[in-house]
Amino acid sequence: MYWIINDNIEFRPDSKKLISVTNPEINVVLTTPASRCLLLLLDASPDVVTQQEFFKKVWEDEGMLVPANTLYQNISIVRRGLRAVGETDRILVATVPRKGFQIDKSVKITRVAAVQEAEVAPDSLQGEDELDVEYHTDAEPEFTPEETVLPASTVAVSQRRKLPLFVGILAMVAAFFIGAVGMHFVWHFNDTKPFFSDYTFVEQDKGCNFNTTDDSHDNKNSYARFKALILGSGLDCEKYPWVYFPLSQTAPGLAVLVCRKNYLKSAVPGCITLSFRGVESE
Repeated sequence: MYWIINDNIEFRPDSKKLISVTNPEINVVLTTPASRCLLLLLDASPDVVTQQEFFKKVWEDEGMLVPANTLYQNISIVRRGLRAVGETDRILVATVPRKGFQIDKSVKITRVAAVQEAEVAPDSLQGEDELDVEYHTDAEPEFTPEETVLPASTVAVSQRRKLPLFVGILAMVAAFFIGAVGMHFVWHFNDTKPFFSDYTFVEQDKGCNFNTTDDSHDNKNSYARFKALILGSGLDCEKYPWVYFPLSQTAPGLAVLVCRKNYLKSAVPGCITLSFRGVESE
């Protein structure tokens, strides 16, 4: 539904837009409150819309309370929009002192219902692809459903639509297979140096095999202190006999990797991490 004002201004409430009938390039988009104000005026025309009605239906019903000045500002927006689109200085919205506002009685108003809009729809669709446009009429069908035969072009379009879907699925399967093969190659044949290859076996004590980094295992004080800390944590050396930890600490904490099997010789060493806070090397 939309409105025609004085045969030269079109008001579309759904888009809050005023459009020139003779020159659609001239148009104005109203604010939401201004659009609601204009719609109230048009619905009530030629009657007066009181200030109380404006406040209730435009703002209070939306959960807002506004001062009187807000109403005047939005009426001013409506007036400026009508003047700009209608290219006229005529007063289209009149003030009724101590009451409210109304559409001036000299203004011609036409309300165009949705049914009237739909009547022109078929003409606007001429030239469209008949496979994408479906018309519904009240006339009896020329054929019964059993006698209806789909055009060959419809079948062809259906088959063409299925083809991209099949190609997409095939491409996804191929990509997954290539990725799986690539990961298998990287995992089993990559010669990247293991992270703990720089760790050196130091000793076995109480069933635990202690491994530290080569660059600082000569620091006997730190090694002995860290080893005592690890053994004192209650570590079960029978379950986790392989212990890896660095001696050079750059943070106030110690991270220890303990494994069921030798990390460098087993693909699945079964490791867990022990963390100790407030620990610094000496």
